[in-house]
Amino acid sequence: MTESEGIVDYARRINRTWIVRGDLSQNAALFLQHLESTRPENLKEACALAVEAAKHASRLGKDPKPAFYSGLFSQATKEERGKFLKNHQWTRRLAATFERAPQLPEPPLTE
Repeated sequence: MTESEGIVDYARRINRTWIVRGDLSQNAALFLQHLESTRPENLKEACALAVEAAKHASRLGKDPKPAFYSGLFSQATKEERGKFLKNHQWTRRLAATFERAPQLPEPPLTE
């Protein structure tokens, strides 16, 4: 993320650049637009959760995409998850159970 790029723009850029199955990236973009117009107070939090979860997964050597999208949709209501994740059951289930950790542990250092 550049200094001039906010967390929302950063999350949108990540979503645009990743190759994902089906219509997930389009639905994520639509969800962000939806949040912006209906619940702007949740937009920044959803993006921050998504980015932090993806970074944490990457530090652990895991695929960051499931973490990113579950963090992003963690701010969605049950109805919104049903609408925007209709064809993405795994992400919908992950998002419904996503909990923010008070402090994410750092992965152990390998020598």
